[in-house]
Amino acid sequence: MSVSETELRRAVSVLDQYRAQLETFQRQQEVLSLSLEELLRAKETMTRYKKAGRGAEVLFPVGANAFLFGQVEDPDHAIIGIGSDVLVQEPIPKAVERLDARIKSLQEALGGLGSRIAELDTRVSAQEEFVQSVYDRISEGQAQAVPGKPSG
Repeated sequence: MSVSETELRRAVSVLDQYRAQLETFQRQQEVLSLSLEELLRAKETMTRYKKAGRGAEVLFPVGANAFLFGQVEDPDHAIIGIGSDVLVQEPIPKAVERLDARIKSLQEALGGLGSRIAELDTRVSAQEEFVQSVYDRISEGQAQAVPGKPSG
């Protein structure tokens, strides 16, 4: 195996690693985006629930674009998870504050991940160009090595 072929194999291996990393980051981005949507939906539901007032008939989202009919019993309080399967009852404005903090944290994580994805995407493009240039060099060398065959 020639030096150029070894170089090509290494370059393709690096490219495969970059692509695998990129795919992992993109999956993480999808998961974070779904979590963010869920938090935003929870915040909106709490806010509308409080505005509706006691006794108002409301539809409660239960996921998968499905809703249940219900009536507002306590427009001032919500039950919210605080971690490790622990739930607390607290005033809706306080619960919304918790959600806002989580939303901010996820948005920051998504921003950082977006930057890493963009950087890695640039690396993938550069590595693809490098692989192509090494491949072209090998191809040109083989074409020149064959007598009577025009090169280029």
